[in-house]
Amino acid sequence: MYGLRKTSGLAVIAAIAMGSWVSAARAQTDAPAPSDETAAEEAPPAEAAPPAEAAPLEEATTPSPESESAPVDAPPEPVDASEEDAAPADAPLPDAPPDQAEAATRTLSTTMLPARPAFTFWRDGDDFIKPVIQLSAMLVGYLPHSDTTEGLAARVSTLALARFGLEGQLFGFVTFRSVFERNFGFSLARNGPVGTSVWEGTASLQARENYLRLSRWGLSLTGGIFPDPASLDFISSNVLDGFGMDPYVRDPLLVSGFAQGQGVMLRYGWEWLDFGLSYTGGNPLTTSLAFGFGGDVSSLGTLFTAPLRALANGIPGSDIHLNTITPSFTFSHEIVDLRLAAQLYFVDIDVTTDADASLFGYNLRATAQVKILGDMLRFNGTFAYRRNEQVAIPDVTMRSQRDYEGFVGAGGVDFTWEMLSVGAQYYFLTSSITDMSSLTNHYINVAATLWLMEPYVSIGARWARSMAEATPTEPRVNATDSFIVSMRLLI
Repeated sequence: MYGLRKTSGLAVIAAIAMGSWVSAARAQTDAPAPSDETAAEEAPPAEAAPPAEAAPLEEATTPSPESESAPVDAPPEPVDASEEDAAPADAPLPDAPPDQAEAATRTLSTTMLPARPAFTFWRDGDDFIKPVIQLSAMLVGYLPHSDTTEGLAARVSTLALARFGLEGQLFGFVTFRSVFERNFGFSLARNGPVGTSVWEGTASLQARENYLRLSRWGLSLTGGIFPDPASLDFISSNVLDGFGMDPYVRDPLLVSGFAQGQGVMLRYGWEWLDFGLSYTGGNPLTTSLAFGFGGDVSSLGTLFTAPLRALANGIPGSDIHLNTITPSFTFSHEIVDLRLAAQLYFVDIDVTTDADASLFGYNLRATAQVKILGDMLRFNGTFAYRRNEQVAIPDVTMRSQRDYEGFVGAGGVDFTWEMLSVGAQYYFLTSSITDMSSLTNHYINVAATLWLMEPYVSIGARWARSMAEATPTEPRVNATDSFIVSMRLLI
């Protein structure tokens, strides 16, 4: 019985469809058949009368005064098949994608630059959730030079870096980002680029950014793992083909004071101005600022190396406690951008006793960029001066009579013309631990980028050079040269 009913229903539907087709065919007997390209435009809108009630051919082909005033080639307004699928009339259009410089800069810092929801899993008005996919594949030639060591080998290595995660905005005031990274394996101090393993269990994977931000009335409160936007130097976007993770870019940025840590940050924005205050407390490895604190703080080394040498079950040594407080000021304009920050260090080198010496340090930094010719030409400059107390090793209960001092100076330029962009960046770093010891480093990067699909896909070429001078002991490697060819995907 069910089969008969189903067959009868199909027969009725077929009859109705055949009758409609025959009526339409009779109405258009003398009219030329539309081509495939124009058939969609000439199709009647959904609200039109059925073909059986269509007007005679002579009346249908007579233009009305209203149709004469309308453009001939204007396509009809699209009509959705159902009201449920129709987008709300007040729904905003997808945001425009970032420009080249902004897309490259977001590989370093995302807490100041907004996420552009060009690719989304879900969107409702201003709220959205989108994927984060950042891939870099690099072919690197490495040439070390030394005045003290013979037989240093040159090599060519293939490197890969991948970041993946989610970011978005919810409820109109919540912003979040959770991104993990499979990183390079590129170190100037450890024989150049060696790469990380592809075998199970040995890939170098880390949490890159994981933060939550609440925003209202110009105020924003951020908590988690995040970069402080006031701590990021303005830098040539063309040298970020490795997302700033190769040592020719990473090391000078860290010494200059780039702060990515696990903490909280409060910011207030008013027109072109932003005022910020960030705080990090815990093991020194909870913040990248530990890299720039100079001098030994224990028999295990510096504020950065000592916790690494005291690993226990994969957890860094917990005897040293670091607190950092960073008040900051930023100014953003269509011509000039400025970032100022004072990074204050408070170090307890042994939390198990009150007999040890506490250490204080600071880093005063300023970075600016000037944009000319409608953003085609950009110049940047950076200055940083740091000073911190040291302990009188091996007596950790006494402070040294000599403070650690460091200075950073940098400058760079970018020129962009349509799909092609070229740029250069130079860093000068010097530091001294005692009156008899000092270290000076130079970093030079010259790069070109061709954007195949702006700002998502690019290929690039870069020459990078580092030079080191030290007294009283000369460095093992005086200089290195690298020639880098890269591909990038940024979403």
